[in-house]
Amino acid sequence: MNTKYYIDLHCHPALKPLGKSFNNSNSTGKNSTNHRHNNSLYHKKKPNPLSKLFNIVTTMTKFTQTDLQTLAEGDVHVISASLYAMEKGFVINKLGTGIVSDALSNLAMGIGKKRIDNVQEHHDYFADIEMEYNFYKQLDNQTVDIHGKKVKYKIVHGYHELQNIEQEQKDLITIYIVLSIEGMHALNTGLYGEDSKCDEAEVLSNLDKIKNWDHPIFFVTLAHHFWNELCGHAPSLSGIVGWGTNQEYGLTASITPIGYKVIDKLLDNSSNRRTLIDIKHMNNISRKAYYRHLSTNYAEENIPLIVSHGALNGLRSHEEPINDNYTGSQFLAEEINFYDDEILKIVESGGIFCFQLDERRLIDSPKNIKKGLTKHKMKFNQSQLLWKQIQHFVEILDTNGYSNVWDNMGIGSDFDGVVNPLNGFWTGEEYESLAEYLTQHASDYLNSDLCNLKEVNRIAPSKAIDKIFRSNALRFMKLNFSTADKKRFDETLLV
Repeated sequence: MNTKYYIDLHCHPALKPLGKSFNNSNSTGKNSTNHRHNNSLYHKKKPNPLSKLFNIVTTMTKFTQTDLQTLAEGDVHVISASLYAMEKGFVINKLGTGIVSDALSNLAMGIGKKRIDNVQEHHDYFADIEMEYNFYKQLDNQTVDIHGKKVKYKIVHGYHELQNIEQEQKDLITIYIVLSIEGMHALNTGLYGEDSKCDEAEVLSNLDKIKNWDHPIFFVTLAHHFWNELCGHAPSLSGIVGWGTNQEYGLTASITPIGYKVIDKLLDNSSNRRTLIDIKHMNNISRKAYYRHLSTNYAEENIPLIVSHGALNGLRSHEEPINDNYTGSQFLAEEINFYDDEILKIVESGGIFCFQLDERRLIDSPKNIKKGLTKHKMKFNQSQLLWKQIQHFVEILDTNGYSNVWDNMGIGSDFDGVVNPLNGFWTGEEYESLAEYLTQHASDYLNSDLCNLKEVNRIAPSKAIDKIFRSNALRFMKLNFSTADKKRFDETLLV
């Protein structure tokens, strides 16, 4: 095993296999131990030249990216698996619910027609999120055989279970899963778009149930792609998915009264089970309202801000959409991405910003991507899209007088969500390669005349990239993912 393992703080390993489990009534919601079955978390659909070309042309992925077989092969040993109750806005769209609509939805998401039918017909997002949680629990800590190698995954209760990862990866490969949730519509809000009227008592009761699950949820995004009665969301869909869906309602909304109640219950730490708020997908109005809420009601606690899968837009602030740094001149200057002043807020809070590996978020137009005629040149140019984001992040901090400018970044790929991966870095198996290219970019930058970082921020390139791919995430979890379950864990070690 490579002693350098990788951490991904946002991905969706269950989205496709859970969806495919609906293809057979006997397998619905069941996680197969057989990696050859497409309803298994271990099922790998490897990218081939045709599926790669399809992705380049359409921006859609038909292969798996974070199936647990791929993660094991890529030395990705810690992930935050994002539970997601699929929103009806994806499958009840401008084309209705007919054959064409279903075909386009399945093409974009790869989950199967029967799962699409299920999402269209059900009326309970909370039951849906419970089903996905149970899908993970079914094979938790159970060893499976994949081509002669023993592999298992373990859903963790807190950082204390992540302290001996390297020593444990010998005869048995283990992938540690930290749970998160994307979109608190999972509490059963926003079922019917602008006509939604959720039951507040039901919503808060559902949240109580989540906070009492066997495995704690580390963080959640309050918003996602569509109106959920809790807060406003940012425009986020493009291409064939954006063409077929309607995100308009709620784009200018702020946090609602019930949204604040959900936030306070999530942040409640009376039982040492605080759930952090991931600010990704909130619109700027809601993000600012959340910042105010923290400064007013949690001023003594310094609750960290987290972006589990994001990108920068290169602009000074929402109020001053000015580019102060040439590095960010070709970033996607939209609200779904984050402003320079928010970089400072995140770092000041002791938070973490995880970069997503979605080409559409990292640059304003594919036309601005340098072409490469060789595989090496393609990977060099594609990895540079991510490097420019990293460079911008550290330069903004350095300019504003910060030291340790490399300490608040991570990777949150969003793989197996609806993302367009960087060409050449298709799946979790290529993290090592991506880290190597980023190390080269970091070396070129730190040794060039263009680097104006203060001496304290000029660290070894390999150390800088290791922080982003591993050690920053570990430190963040050590500080913020210590739960009441540690006592129970310690007691089991004494038995």
